[in-house]
Amino acid sequence: MTVVKDRPLTVIAQTREELCQNIKEYLVETLSHLIKYNGLISIGVSGGSMPKLLCDVLKSIDNLEWKRVRLFMVDERIVPVTDAESNYGQYLANLPSECHQYIVPVEIADSVLVNVPASKTALQYESTLRATLCPEQIGRLPRFDILFLGMGTDGHTCSLFPGHRLLQKNDLLTWVVAVTDSPKPPSQRISLTLPVLNAAKNVAFIVTGEDKASVVKSVLDSDAQHVPASFVRPFSKKLRFFLDKDAASKL
Repeated sequence: MTVVKDRPLTVIAQTREELCQNIKEYLVETLSHLIKYNGLISIGVSGGSMPKLLCDVLKSIDNLEWKRVRLFMVDERIVPVTDAESNYGQYLANLPSECHQYIVPVEIADSVLVNVPASKTALQYESTLRATLCPEQIGRLPRFDILFLGMGTDGHTCSLFPGHRLLQKNDLLTWVVAVTDSPKPPSQRISLTLPVLNAAKNVAFIVTGEDKASVVKSVLDSDAQHVPASFVRPFSKKLRFFLDKDAASKL
């Protein structure tokens, strides 16, 4: 394990096994602190290549109190849950069935079948978040306990893409936005907003692959002001990056 100084806390792994171990140690330590003060631990998770990796980490944690944990999608593609592009579906596929009740679903199957717009799916998911995270709060942002975010080769995170108008969505009343013109298919998606991401107590990026090395360097060097991932700077200051050696190859 290598720790890079003079940047947001950055931990570099030489192998997939080391990457999983680094994330596991972080998660166990963070959960042990949170669980003392929180009744329910809210963890936001991403799609792409992350579900298999993160599920392997979760399954490796001995005596994880699943009944105290809820997994939330930080974004979702408007596809059936059985589609390989479904983030929610990938977590169902990679976690044991007894854990499925702790994964908060994005109700989109009906939207696909009857062509309901993504905006309605976004409103439905936001209602779910409000009921689960902040049932007694009105007009306040949720504070996820932990967010695990990914990063694309273009620096997008969640379904917030470079130059997209939704990057300017900074009001505190909207938690989930509909993306109807994603430059990366599928075009219809929903995503948490930047204010929600930055309100989280702990944020960790997990980035792998040499094709992301350039954008990782730009984000960590603060040279990529137009890149969505560079806009994620939680108010808590608790931000770290878990990289494999390929993603870190240009640091």
